[in-house]
Amino acid sequence: MAVPRASRARIGRIRRIGPFVALLLPAVLGLISFVVLSGSTSTTRGVGGFALALLGAPLLPAFGVPMRTGSGAVLAAAAASAVLWFLLGALAAGRATRIPTAGWGRFWAEYLWLCLCVWIGALLAVVAANLVLGRVLV
Repeated sequence: MAVPRASRARIGRIRRIGPFVALLLPAVLGLISFVVLSGSTSTTRGVGGFALALLGAPLLPAFGVPMRTGSGAVLAAAAASAVLWFLLGALAAGRATRIPTAGWGRFWAEYLWLCLCVWIGALLAVVAANLVLGRVLV
C-alpha cells in the first residue's frame, strides 16, 4: 500500500503559515505568566510565573531580566524572543516539508523539538547566572 503524498498546496501552506503558527505557543505561555504574575504576592506564584515567562520569552536572561528593572528590558526581550520563535517556526516548517508526507503533525514535532532545545538553553542560562552571582537557586 502506497503512502499518500502531501499536496503542493499543503506544503506551501505549512511553509507560509508555519512561522506565524509558531508564535501561538509562546504567546499563550506569556499570557498565562502575565495572569499568574499579576497581583502575585507569593513565592510560588512568582517563581512559577517567571518560569512560564522564561518559556514564552527565552531571551529574558540575555536582556538582564530579572536583575534589571523596568519594562524596557522585558519588552525588548519579548520582541527579540518573538523573532526567535518566528525563525524557529520557519526552520521547523522547512524541515517538516522536506519529506513527501508533510503535514501539520510533522511541523509540530519539529517545532516542539526545537522548543525543547531553546527551553533547556534558557534554563541553563538562568542556572549559570545564579551560580556566577553566588545566589541560591529559588
